[in-house]
Amino acid sequence: MSQIDTTEKLPEAPEPESSLFALCGLGVAGIVMLGWICALAWIAWRLADWLLF
Repeated sequence: MSQIDTTEKLPEAPEPESSLFALCGLGVAGIVMLGWICALAWIAWRLADWLLF
């Protein structure tokens, strides 16, 4: 009969601080992306207003 070697360690779960940091980073990236979209929309609006009127 063969025995299973159980000395291997299971992979540890990620630290809560690192996942919270990643979540905050994603939130900041989302806010920055929204800001860029709003800025580009504002520029397009001003350009269209200048060209048409």
